[in-house]
Amino acid sequence: MRTPRELYFSLDEYQVRLDALRSRMEGKGIDVLLIHTPENLYYISGYQTPGYYWYQTLIVPIDAEPIFITRSVEESNVEGLTWVEDSRPYTDNDDFIARTAEALTALNVDHKRIGLEHDSWFFTPRDFLRLTAMLPNATIKDCSGLVEQGRMIKSPQELEYIRMAAHTADAAMAAGIKATKAGANENEIAAAVHTAQILAGSEYTGLPLFITAGERADLAHATWYRKTVQNNAVMFFELVGCIHRYHASLFRAVYVGEPPDQVIRAAEVGMETLQLAKDFIKPGVRCGDVHELIQDNISNKLGINKSPVRAGYSIGIAFAPDWGEGQIISFYMDDPRILEPGMTFHLIPAVKIPEHGVFTTSDTIVVNDSGCETLTDFPRKLYVQ
Repeated sequence: MRTPRELYFSLDEYQVRLDALRSRMEGKGIDVLLIHTPENLYYISGYQTPGYYWYQTLIVPIDAEPIFITRSVEESNVEGLTWVEDSRPYTDNDDFIARTAEALTALNVDHKRIGLEHDSWFFTPRDFLRLTAMLPNATIKDCSGLVEQGRMIKSPQELEYIRMAAHTADAAMAAGIKATKAGANENEIAAAVHTAQILAGSEYTGLPLFITAGERADLAHATWYRKTVQNNAVMFFELVGCIHRYHASLFRAVYVGEPPDQVIRAAEVGMETLQLAKDFIKPGVRCGDVHELIQDNISNKLGINKSPVRAGYSIGIAFAPDWGEGQIISFYMDDPRILEPGMTFHLIPAVKIPEHGVFTTSDTIVVNDSGCETLTDFPRKLYVQ
């Protein structure tokens, strides 16, 4: 390993990650792994770019040095951000799949067991078919999730970046709530939120910030839309911060005007459920049991149907189109997987009231040896403006 110009984790930590990955590769029975997922490339090597709409892969042999194949304009990111020494960029007119096959042949693994990330959003069916056609003697194995197994438990340095990201998300929330009032424009509020988030240190995030008012707050994943905030309506914030690609997120709601009793009760139940879940979470607890506790309390207290939607998701490294790691582990209904120290989640006891909107209070947490710690620190209450 070489030392790049920018290094956000020690070379020792990268070596631990690489060694652990190769151990899992051995257990899976493969000789080489091709990584195409942006978050996995970043986790293993430090490489990052928003230019992953072009083909890129890191070839990781079990017993030889890895090889990076990227578009030529991205080679500066391999050189400046990663420990990888062997970079073989392609030009815009090159056949990047042929270049990948050539590298595998040079490693003498073109006839061996090759692992591919079948669930990668950035390794298209066309490229898969072309690559496998060029490797007729290879045994192709699906290795989806192999890198992600290492990402599930965060290191102390990863946790420090998530704590820093939580600080930027808290700053954004404070600015958004302060800017909320009847007559304000959603875009004005969004500008205040983004300014505070960026000045607090955040980078660009894996998803846009969700900032909506009134009837539009009823829409899933809606963003600011030039609307004027009206009296007697909800202002909804789902915000996030990002430090070195590590994210932390939280929900808060604001009611503009005098909140009805139904709104006050919904917000109280949401906050109570959030605290119940935090008190329940600890190593050894099943993910599905967290979901059940949250849905039971919300349903029993508010008399609404239980929701099958996940009650939280892993959060950490992210690039668009997501800011979470929910594909790694989430609080799904009946999920038997067990919580372990070092897992980080955006914990979301979602509360939605017909005709009024969403009144969810959420936090980013980390599972520790005895329970969990809350990383987002913004006060939990129904804000009234």
